[in-house]
Amino acid sequence: MLSSPSDFGKSKNEAEGGDGMIGANDRGELEIDAGSIEAATKKRVGKGALSGLHHAVADNLQSWKPYHVETKRPLSEVSVANKTFVTKQKKPALTASSGEVIKDGIKEEDRLGARTRIGKCTVVFNGNSYWERALRTHEEHDRLHGYRLHVLRQSLLDDVWSKPAYILSLLLRELARPESERLEWLVWVDADTIILNPHVPIEIFLPPAGSEFDDVHLIYTNDPNGFNNGIFPIRVNRWAVDLFSAILSYRYYRPDAPLVFRDQSAMGALIKEPQFANHVAAAPQRWFNAYQGEHNETLAPFQVRRGDLLVHLAGVPDREKRMGYWLERAEQHLDDWEIPFKSTSYPQEARDFWNEQRGFKRAHTDLLSAIRLKATTLLTKTEERLNLYSAQLTNKQRGAISGLHHQLSSLVAHEKWQEEVQKMEILITRLEQKSEPLISTAEQSNKLPLTPAHDVISAGEKYLLHPTYTEGISDANLRHVGETVEYLKKLIMDFAGVLEHERSERRPVAKQPNPVDASGLH
Repeated sequence: MLSSPSDFGKSKNEAEGGDGMIGANDRGELEIDAGSIEAATKKRVGKGALSGLHHAVADNLQSWKPYHVETKRPLSEVSVANKTFVTKQKKPALTASSGEVIKDGIKEEDRLGARTRIGKCTVVFNGNSYWERALRTHEEHDRLHGYRLHVLRQSLLDDVWSKPAYILSLLLRELARPESERLEWLVWVDADTIILNPHVPIEIFLPPAGSEFDDVHLIYTNDPNGFNNGIFPIRVNRWAVDLFSAILSYRYYRPDAPLVFRDQSAMGALIKEPQFANHVAAAPQRWFNAYQGEHNETLAPFQVRRGDLLVHLAGVPDREKRMGYWLERAEQHLDDWEIPFKSTSYPQEARDFWNEQRGFKRAHTDLLSAIRLKATTLLTKTEERLNLYSAQLTNKQRGAISGLHHQLSSLVAHEKWQEEVQKMEILITRLEQKSEPLISTAEQSNKLPLTPAHDVISAGEKYLLHPTYTEGISDANLRHVGETVEYLKKLIMDFAGVLEHERSERRPVAKQPNPVDASGLH
C-alpha cells in the first residue's frame, strides 16, 4: 500500500478499517475565540450589550438551528498559501458539531437563474481534522462546478444505518420541491474520500442526457470484494425512494439475510432484484471510487492515477495517517495531478463506456423480445389445443393448464413485464410441462386422418401400375388419379413437418448467456 504521496506505492499488508464516517473528537477546530467575543462586547454597553454579543459571535456560530444553509463565505476566506486546509482562518459551514449543514456551490448573488442539478451528501460526526480537511477538498470541487453539499453532523440510527436514512430523507425532501427547483442527481461520498483533481465534473460519469439511458437511475462500482457503495450517483426520483426504503427496512423484513457489510450488503442484494436490476449500470471503479494501490510495474484497474477525480481510503490500516498523506498532495494543488479535464482520459473513456452499454442494451432488448414472443406463441397454441381437445383431458390436467395459461397471459399484458422476465421464463417452462398431455392428445388426434390417406395413396399407385386396372381408361383420367396421389403425398409430408416442428419447439434449448449480466447494465 502507499506509505507516502511522494513515494507512490510501498507494499504493506492491508487490514479491514472502519466505515469512514466517524473519527476521533477534535474540539480545537470548533472552539470559539473568547477573546474576540470579549473585545467586541466591550464596544457596546448598556442597551446595546446584547446586540454587541450577537455581532461578536456571528462570524463564529452559524445558527442555533440544527438545519442551516450557508452560502455566504467565499473561497478566499478559507484558503491560505494555495492550500485548502487552514487552522486559524475563518471556518466554513462544515465546522458545525451537530444537525445538518448545507453548502451551495453557487452563491446566491452569482446564481443568475442557474439551477443546481447535482448535490453531494455525506455523514460526519465526531469528526477530527482529517475528515474536515477531506470535506474541504469537496467544497472546492463543489464551488468550481456549482454542486450543493449536504453534511449530516449527528447520528440518526444505530450503526451505519444513518447513511441510507439520510439519503432517503434527502430524496424525499427534493421530491417535495417543485420539479424546476429540485436536484436531478444526488452523489453519496464517504467521508474518507479526497478530491485530487477538482477539474473533473461529476456529469462525465452520468448517462448522456436525453438518450436511451434515461432509465438508468444508479451508477455504481465494484471493488475486488464485490459491490461497493462508498461513492455513487443516484437519480432523484421515485425509483430511488423505493430502493432506499427497501435498503433501510431490509434487515427487518429479511432478518436471516447475511449482511456482512451491513447497508452495503443490503444495497448490493437489492439492485440484483427485477424491480431495480434493469435501471442500474456498473462503471469502472477507477472513475469515481479509485483506491490507492501497491507498488507494481503496472497499475491495477482500481488504482488511482494522476488526473483522476479522487482517492477513496476504504478499509486501509492507519486510515488517518494515510489520509494525511493524500491530503497533503491534494492541498498542494500540483499541476501533474490537477490536470485540465479535457486532457484527462475521462472524455474518451466515457464515450467508449456508453457505446459499449448501448450494445449490451440492444442485446438485452432483443433477448426480452424473444422471450415475450415465445410466451405469446405458446399462449396461442395452447388456447387452440384447449378449444379442440380439452374434453379429452382430466379435470386436474385441464385446470392446471388453464391456470398457468391465465398467469402467463396476465404477465405478458402487464405494463412492466420487462421487470418480470425471469418469472415469465419460469411460467413458460411450467406451462410447457403441464401441457404435455394436451399435446399428446392433439398429436394422436392428428394421426387419425393419416391412415386413410396412406390407404388411398397405396391404392392409387397400385391402380396406376397394374395394366388390368388401366385398360380402357382415358389418359386424362389416369393423369387425374396420378395428380391426386401426388397431392396426397405432399399433404402428408407437410403435415408431418408441422408435427415435427411442434415437437422441436418443445425440446429444451440451451440458454444463451445474457451479455447484460457481465456488463452491469441490466
